[in-house]
Amino acid sequence: MTDIILEGLRAAVVGLALMALLRTQRFGKLSVVDGWYMLIAGFALLFFGTLIDITDNFEALNRFWIVGDTPAQAFLEKVVGYLVGFVFIAVGIWKWMPRVAEHQQMMAESVQKAEEEVKVLRGLLPICSSCKKIRDDKGYWNQIEGYITEHSEAIFSHGICPECAEKLYPQEYKEMLATEASD
Repeated sequence: MTDIILEGLRAAVVGLALMALLRTQRFGKLSVVDGWYMLIAGFALLFFGTLIDITDNFEALNRFWIVGDTPAQAFLEKVVGYLVGFVFIAVGIWKWMPRVAEHQQMMAESVQKAEEEVKVLRGLLPICSSCKKIRDDKGYWNQIEGYITEHSEAIFSHGICPECAEKLYPQEYKEMLATEASD
């Protein structure tokens, strides 16, 4: 009876490990790394071997399955299930683990590169409704260009829009329009 309980627990643990790997495959990106499918195959064969090992405790199953201490059952359990399963797991880990480290390093580098490229202004910016200066964290009022340049990677170039040119420099604006019309 103890043999059945221990073999059942072993099958449950191996089955849960296989289920966890299969579930991780759907949600994780590590399944694209070499060796992942060898791990899955190894745990599947190991689970198969543990199930075959349980059957030799139930003589009533002889009419449905080759059970007991027969050569066929021993071959399926020990060679196919355990030996080949452990070989697949070992090769899978051997191939998969170094690639996981490389994959994590590449992901960390790409995140760091993205963080370096993106410098974003966030939050509420108090701005004067008249002169458009921005108040910083220390309470000082700064020109909008200086504040944005300091807190982002934006660079400003200055020009003047037609409405402001007409309002601020009416004589020069009329001359400019006249020059453009003659060209």
